[in-house]
Amino acid sequence: MKYTFIKRLMLTLGVTACFLALTACQLTQKIVQPGEVLPTSEATPAEVEFGTGPFSLEDPTIGLPDLSSYKTTLILSFDGTRAGQPSHWSHTYVLLASQDPAARQVTIESQGGVPAPIHMVEANGTNYDIRDGNDCRTSTTGAGSSISANWEPAGFLSGLIGAEPAGSETINSVAADQYTFDERALGEAGFSQSTGQVWVASDKGYVVRYLLSTKAGSDYFGEGIDGTLTWEYNLTDINQPVTIEKPVGCSGGLVDAPLMPAARDIRQQPGYTIYSTSGTIQDGLAFYQEQLPALGWEATGEPLLADTLGWVSFVQGDQHLTVIVTPSENMIEIALLNESLTSPGVVP
Repeated sequence: MKYTFIKRLMLTLGVTACFLALTACQLTQKIVQPGEVLPTSEATPAEVEFGTGPFSLEDPTIGLPDLSSYKTTLILSFDGTRAGQPSHWSHTYVLLASQDPAARQVTIESQGGVPAPIHMVEANGTNYDIRDGNDCRTSTTGAGSSISANWEPAGFLSGLIGAEPAGSETINSVAADQYTFDERALGEAGFSQSTGQVWVASDKGYVVRYLLSTKAGSDYFGEGIDGTLTWEYNLTDINQPVTIEKPVGCSGGLVDAPLMPAARDIRQQPGYTIYSTSGTIQDGLAFYQEQLPALGWEATGEPLLADTLGWVSFVQGDQHLTVIVTPSENMIEIALLNESLTSPGVVP
């Protein structure tokens, strides 16, 4: 079992730098106001007092991968003072998720401080990212850059140990069991005054709604900071159709085209694929002249063939794919360039 205070301790690491360079932050550094930190208690696990109720929630993201689609919303807000001056801010995180096709969309809006508006989409192996109206940045989705891993609002919630039953009701159109808790269930007894409620789907066990209000001073939030931090999380639109759109101004994703046999040294980024294989320039051109029409592509003209270059282009709808073949150290290098997916739209 991971102790909640350890998770919150991690939230303090690099918080100020986090919102100055948000892309470099880890998951647990993304949800607090710059300069405002969460508790840095020196308690050890042996000193932690937990709640006495029968319900524990080790992983607030439980059950989400089993849903075909959903929407999660987290509103994180602070009301208090910093260095004797009023401090009020809120961040609203909204995630849309689809399992088939696999896609995620995250939008972040803030009041009273950074981060600036953020729109991120993950689909077809590509991340699209626009922040504060700047140009779109695209990158290949990797283990460390997955929206589903790093930006799921449920993953920001604290686990619970010893919450108390409080009845059952329908919440967000889901039959759910309700539990109440305080700072003890968070492993924060003596460091804060907290009250919370959580609603868990009666049949599947996923978190439907989560409310937490934590009142504390500088020993908890950081030097000169006093006030109340509030979390409001909701899971809605369960297994309902969702529309996930690329941010306006973003180019296309990874090139969807077959590779020749024995492909090696494969390099992929949104808009292009480059790789090496054995054969001649004629072999490379012939492969794509055979394969791409069978996949719905139409050649735009006759291929260009020279001693050091082969070139052929195809179109499919609004997509334009260029195949370039060049010799390289007793092999050939093939570049597949998708030059047309530049307009915003619904992610395919």
